[in-house]
Amino acid sequence: MKNKFIHSELFSKVLFTLMMVVLMELGRQIVIPSLDSSMSRQVLEASPLLRNLSALTGGQANYPSLFSVGLGPYMTGMILFQAIQLLDIDELNKINDYKRGMIQRWISFVIALLQTLQFIYTIREHINFSGIKVWGIDYNLIVAFFVLVAGAMIVAWMSDMITKYGIGGSGVLILPGMIDSIPRVLLYGQGLGSGAVFFTPKLWLVLIISVAVVVIFTIFINKAELRIPLQRPFVQNDFSESYLPIRVLAAGSMPFMFTTTVFMIPSYIGSFVPEGEFNRFVQNYVAFDNPVGILIYCSIIVFLGYVFSFMNFQTERLTKNLKKSGDYIFNVVPGTATRHYLNQRLFHLSTVANIFFLIIVGTPLIVGLYLPEITNFAFVFANILILITIIDTTMDQFKTMYLRMHYDLL
Repeated sequence: MKNKFIHSELFSKVLFTLMMVVLMELGRQIVIPSLDSSMSRQVLEASPLLRNLSALTGGQANYPSLFSVGLGPYMTGMILFQAIQLLDIDELNKINDYKRGMIQRWISFVIALLQTLQFIYTIREHINFSGIKVWGIDYNLIVAFFVLVAGAMIVAWMSDMITKYGIGGSGVLILPGMIDSIPRVLLYGQGLGSGAVFFTPKLWLVLIISVAVVVIFTIFINKAELRIPLQRPFVQNDFSESYLPIRVLAAGSMPFMFTTTVFMIPSYIGSFVPEGEFNRFVQNYVAFDNPVGILIYCSIIVFLGYVFSFMNFQTERLTKNLKKSGDYIFNVVPGTATRHYLNQRLFHLSTVANIFFLIIVGTPLIVGLYLPEITNFAFVFANILILITIIDTTMDQFKTMYLRMHYDLL
């Protein structure tokens, strides 16, 4: 039994995944040359936007390293490509998987260039210039830029490899960073009105109970799905029954992975014009200790919840596939009527999911207006939801491969 497992596909995939995670952590420790690491670390830690983005994408914002940009370009490129697919362009639908992958990589590369420019701009004053100019730009600045871009593309390659040869997908690569960030956001918050908290035994008890409740309900709703029975013409037997599943959390954890970052962008933009009206509005209202800020934050969650639900499920493409295969929903005409039916069902389930999102995140923020030490619970709960969805996906793949390993064909 032991030898069978060691020589199985499951063992090789788990081993490959662990190797990729180790490489990710090693890359996060490789410091970029020609930088004042101590001063750069202070600058990066002072930026809530960079800290949050790095924690959610497996980057390294504590100090500039090879993988500081993390999975950000890869994830953003994947999302943009999915959004383009929603346009249902015939030319795009006809291309093969290799060309699709190349398009996503080029999108990721462009985004990596933009994110690296922003990263370099943040730490520009702490680069040790060499005095050697290339096209009017210091050589050390060029080296730092290309090292960061190369690191981002290496992470993108690792994500592809872990999806193809590993288990759990690219989400596994951000697990260590997510787990590492939970104590920090619990004790020090995300900034913008959330701050350091001194924990008393009573507050620890409240945290433990609330985390247990959030974990239980998140596991339940993450597994919940609506099963729509499908019919096949001229086929009537016990083995022809099938259904179309629509998960309640069709958006997955993507809304939480981007909401805080989107919420912090106005503050980052306003910092470039400190005396402007826009920055004054941001300073007064876009914060976690303000009712208007909480309303804006919750609105972003709801908006992204609907967007990612429809982006992940892609009712237009699914409707076409059902029509081609001959499957149909009872009493629903194939084609446009089926698409409207699926859109309606998906919207209802997404509404349930958004209500759940608002309860676990909005409640601590609202209570935090009166008890500030509770505010940081919202960020912990968000991270827990992300972790559960990633771990659940990984465990489902593990169980499937484990059962297949024990299934002997006749």
